[in-house]
Amino acid sequence: MSARTPGRRSGEALAIARDAWWRSVGAVRRTPGLLLLSFLLGVSLWVFVTDTENPTRVDLFPSPIPVQAVNVGDALAVANQLPPVDIRVAAPEDRWAELTVENFRATVDLQGLDARAQEVRVQVDVEGIGGVRVAEVVPRTVNVNLEDFVTKQVPVVARVAGTLPIGYELDDVIPATQTVNVSGPETLVELVREAVAEFNVTGLTVGVEQTLNLVPQGAGGGDIRGVRLDPIVARVEVRIAQATLPRAMPLRVQVTGEPAPGYRVTSVVASPATVQVQGTIDALQQVDALALPSVDISGARSDVARVVRVPAPDGLTLTQDTATTVFVSIAPTQGSTRMQVTPRVSNVEGGLIARIEQPSIEVVVEGPLPVLNTMPLTDLQATVDLEGLAIGTYEREVQVTAPEGIRVTAVQPATVTVTLSQE
Repeated sequence: MSARTPGRRSGEALAIARDAWWRSVGAVRRTPGLLLLSFLLGVSLWVFVTDTENPTRVDLFPSPIPVQAVNVGDALAVANQLPPVDIRVAAPEDRWAELTVENFRATVDLQGLDARAQEVRVQVDVEGIGGVRVAEVVPRTVNVNLEDFVTKQVPVVARVAGTLPIGYELDDVIPATQTVNVSGPETLVELVREAVAEFNVTGLTVGVEQTLNLVPQGAGGGDIRGVRLDPIVARVEVRIAQATLPRAMPLRVQVTGEPAPGYRVTSVVASPATVQVQGTIDALQQVDALALPSVDISGARSDVARVVRVPAPDGLTLTQDTATTVFVSIAPTQGSTRMQVTPRVSNVEGGLIARIEQPSIEVVVEGPLPVLNTMPLTDLQATVDLEGLAIGTYEREVQVTAPEGIRVTAVQPATVTVTLSQE
């Protein structure tokens, strides 16, 4: 047997394939019903296998679908809020997890309808996903109230919300646009009284401008839906001013000079101690107290009282013309001194004479220096009481008395030797 070349083998294969093709074509021509039956059996088998592995689930979609009006006439407008609808959906089990509200578009076609309230059929279409169909729409129709489309002008009103910081106040709110057009169903447009721009001023300390959305509102301040504003925004300027605030400001007393020698200042007060001032918060923060004109106490030996006027500080104003009384308390300076005093005897029995061995004692006294400096020695009395004693020698305590306001703090020696003898 001779070897076959590659070209010869390819030709034989091609001939076999051609023969098989023509045999198949001949069989189909002779029995066309068999071909159709085979196709239907194949499709049915594919549907069965697919439905077994991923069955179709028919169920209520969990979220309502909003309804939109389409093909509204140029001279008409929808006056009512269209209610959403529920839908029952048929979809393979694995598609349910992918479904969202955006996959469904519910519409009512208003083409050719006139201005009146009427029931219109809702059409729900599936978008963005295959193999899903809407099995049922509930409700099947919705009420649509068509009215004439009208336009009118309403004023722009700027309102503020929030609170300004302490020390600031709202000076003015100025919208750049005075009026806007409101369009829509006649009955809704008639309800609109103004287009409101709300400006939140919380924390503002300087004037600013902002572009704000406009909201159509009725006479009671409620929002009106279902209408359109043109333009839908407005530029609004807010002006902020510093407010003047009241404050009780303490007074600072100043004294000059020195009291007389031996005297000192014990207290300085003003009555009243505060005054009411008014100013901006910045000005108030710069001042912690008001300095009064100084009060001269040179050479004073007693309390000083002076009426002074309260000066108005820079940037602040006094709520009334105010005077205050400054009281300066002056008291003697306390000191001490040592004095030599000759003791004396008292209550010596008749017929006896007494002799003290110590001719003098030292007495330490305390009190106001002006008094101590001018007090004569005779104002101190040092006595030894000999009442009831007979002839003999005794150690007796020395009793020292001082003028009022003077205190005896030490006596040295505290006792003296006294001899009693016959006269």
